[in-house]
Amino acid sequence: MNEPSRYRWFALHILPYEGELRGWLQRRLRSLNNSDVDDLVQEAYARIWAAEFSTIRSGRAYLYTTVRNLLAEYARRSRIVPIELLGEIDALSIISEEPGPERQVAAREELARLRAAVALLPSQCRRVFELRKFEGLSHRDVAQRMGLSEKTVENHLTRALARIGDALTVDAALSDQSAASQQSVPLAVDKDRGTD
Repeated sequence: MNEPSRYRWFALHILPYEGELRGWLQRRLRSLNNSDVDDLVQEAYARIWAAEFSTIRSGRAYLYTTVRNLLAEYARRSRIVPIELLGEIDALSIISEEPGPERQVAAREELARLRAAVALLPSQCRRVFELRKFEGLSHRDVAQRMGLSEKTVENHLTRALARIGDALTVDAALSDQSAASQQSVPLAVDKDRGTD
């Protein structure tokens, strides 16, 4: 990325959060004065500027994470650290736009259910759905590629969406029932070992 592009990226993805960051620091870390906050923000900017921008998915999350790391470094280097600062650093909850591990697992499971539902569609119906929804082709392009009328493509797509919706609804209901039954299973009692 050339330098003018880096300036634009920085102005679009990092600088808009400066006011928010300063307010957040002053609210959360009352032991820092305004010059400490200025120094912290400038050091964060310097570190972010040295980073490879193409690897940064969320400028805001990266900025907050950089500041948290700087605070942790400051605490490690200082011989005398106010005990409040240590507690404040631990209490910082960095808001990330990235999904957490639970959401990633749930998304993978949902994708697997979707793929299974698509695999159960009749072949022509499945191909219409894949071309339209996965490859992003228009109804006209799907019709031309498959040698069908646009009306037939619409009918296949309608059937596919209905069947997939039904399959996902049934799958979700079964999943909910399974989770509920696992929670209501009484624990076995072994007189020698206690409760399992």
